Amino acid sequence: MDFSVVTIDEVESTQSYLIELSNKTELQEGVVINALSQFKGIGQFENKWESESGKNLTFSLLLKPYFLNPCDQFLLTQVLSLAISDYLLKQTDKTVSIKWPNDIYIGKNKICGILVKNQLLGSCFENAFCGIGLNVNQEKFPPLPNPTSLYLETGKKYDLNKVLQEILKYIDLRYTQLKSGQLEILWQDYMKRLLYNGVFASYIYKGVEIEARIFGVNDFGHLLLEDREGNDISCELKEIIFTHNTFFL
Repeated sequence: MDFSVVTIDEVESTQSYLIELSNKTELQEGVVINALSQFKGIGQFENKWESESGKNLTFSLLLKPYFLNPCDQFLLTQVLSLAISDYLLKQTDKTVSIKWPNDIYIGKNKICGILVKNQLLGSCFENAFCGIGLNVNQEKFPPLPNPTSLYLETGKKYDLNKVLQEILKYIDLRYTQLKSGQLEILWQDYMKRLLYNGVFASYIYKGVEIEARIFGVNDFGHLLLEDREGNDISCELKEIIFTHNTFFL
């Protein structure tokens, strides 16, 4: 894929900017809007994405996955999650995990968030606006639960442009796997990196604390768990909260 990177100094949200631009003019797949400062970045459930100006990567990428069935749209989140974790695994020996549905962790700390907004034309995919926020050189964070950055994990400072170019290469590789139908490879790699996969942990499910272990994600992107009694649970995005308490028995 040929990427076309447009870097701007400041924007409310790179994803909103890309969507508005796409509504005004026909864009080619691979357009990237990269911002040095994003002051109204949005995560899952409209949560605000905190990012210090000039220290991190905040960018959005346009994909046109016309070959995908709309019911398989979670595959795009898988592709992006794997690509980001591919890059991070080259930077650190620490454990890099994918926290369902769209966060990347180093250890038990969040380093990256991903949000994909899809646009359909009838029953077919037209555009996927892929927003990514990666903490790179930030040293201090506001009082949030568990943020981290590449600098905090490695002690190194990074050139943001070089990081972006490397990540785009990994996205291209994983997206090519998707387009060529290598779904089993994507699935196996995703499951290997899925946080708490196969491990009993505590969750808040529909307001009630449960102990369960993850065993998969279905075609619709629902998280699949099994509780202590052997009951299967299928969770949509807003139905479950991770408490990050794990039990190895």
